[in-house]
Amino acid sequence: MKRYGKKLVAAVVAFGIFASLAGGPVSGSADEIYRDLGGHWGRATVEWGAKLGIVNGFPDGSFRPDDKVTQSQFVTMLLRAFPKSGVRSAVSGDWYKPYYDNAVSRQWPVSLEQRDTAQTRGDAARIVAAAQGKLLGVDAAVQYLLDTGLAKGKTSATLSGFGKNDAVTRAEAVQFIKNALDSKMQLSDSAQAAKVQKDREYVIRGISLGMSEKDVKAALGQPNRIDASEYGFQWYIYNKDYSKYVQVGVQNGEVVGLYSNSNNWTSKSGIKVGMGADDARRKSGFALDSILKGNTRYLVPQTGEFDLFLQDGAYVTLFYDKHEDMKVTAVQVIEEQTELAKEGFYGTSSDAIGRSYELQIFDLANAVRVRMGLKPFAWDDKPAGTARKHAVDMAERDFFEHTNPDGANVGDRLETDQIAYRLAGENIAAGQTSAIFAHEGWMNSEGHRKNVLGDFERLGVGVAFGGRYHVYYAQNFYTPF
Repeated sequence: MKRYGKKLVAAVVAFGIFASLAGGPVSGSADEIYRDLGGHWGRATVEWGAKLGIVNGFPDGSFRPDDKVTQSQFVTMLLRAFPKSGVRSAVSGDWYKPYYDNAVSRQWPVSLEQRDTAQTRGDAARIVAAAQGKLLGVDAAVQYLLDTGLAKGKTSATLSGFGKNDAVTRAEAVQFIKNALDSKMQLSDSAQAAKVQKDREYVIRGISLGMSEKDVKAALGQPNRIDASEYGFQWYIYNKDYSKYVQVGVQNGEVVGLYSNSNNWTSKSGIKVGMGADDARRKSGFALDSILKGNTRYLVPQTGEFDLFLQDGAYVTLFYDKHEDMKVTAVQVIEEQTELAKEGFYGTSSDAIGRSYELQIFDLANAVRVRMGLKPFAWDDKPAGTARKHAVDMAERDFFEHTNPDGANVGDRLETDQIAYRLAGENIAAGQTSAIFAHEGWMNSEGHRKNVLGDFERLGVGVAFGGRYHVYYAQNFYTPF
């Protein structure tokens, strides 16, 4: 069936870069003036930190104030600034592990995999905000610290003057913590942080925005596949059991996106699969008709197929099924700053993202089929190749039809590729901003829906970028002899 392109604003958001610091604590006298401080601007602050046991120098008597601080070092400094946390370096093994265990229990945005990465000022702001029970993206965390006096800007006390992408030096890290303590910052306990996480509006299979990658794997295991996304984060795909299908967006060790079209998610306000659109809207608040990114305002199409809301620091898209009395059929939740950071209308395009879209469209079709009591399709590379060539052809020759300019239709294309079939069908789409929006659009079009829920045995999917619609999608369904 034909599906003409339509531009949709995707509700996807990406957190800022997550950095970390390397190197463990070493002994040093609290009264010691490190040999390399001299006239350094941070000398008094470093000495303050050393006297309180927040920082240590190196065995050679240096402090190395201008070295970049790693995430593990910053987390250690911050927790040491609050003796009541009770955290101490490990006697044996990895010295930083007790600090990470404590930070994870408090829902801080940290990851052992990032422990040796240079900490940015923006990521440091996120950790300090989390220490106050605020699970925020980079920009929101920076603004929170500036508004509450927990931090100062680098060139000015503004978002642009904060220098969020600049690396934090060891001396700057101590100053960062001193500013927070001078502002009477109090460390929130793990119970409060856990409550903040538990109170997130949407939870899918126990996963919500702001959780760590470690927590995701502890709850769901290793992902069955990892896909690239147009937002720069990675989709962790859990498709082993289609009745529990979920996509978890992970950026630098933290959950920044969620999607599911299975009946496996909950909402604090009671929204769920099967709820009527009117009830869902009343519970969700004001539906957006546009998103302002910088100086550009992107209109949200008012098709009735979905609504976009700004809730709980995230852009939430609720998808409705027109063929099931406008009931909720799927949800996508993307952290606010990730959506605002996406460049342009479509975000990033690449061959890797195209292949990810192909596999996701296959998974989404199977997830909705299983939800409706149908047998899932088997993937087939041959019709996938046929579909991909048609998508490329539409992009390169600037047409959008099942029959190409040479008069060949889907049956002709399958036969040309030596695919013998007893039954065959095709869906095409163009202009949708992701595999998710292409799939949900097909499900709201009667002919396309019949194919997705039809009696075919196999499915191949092709995606190509280019042309007037930017992206073209094709599904080839068939049953062999």
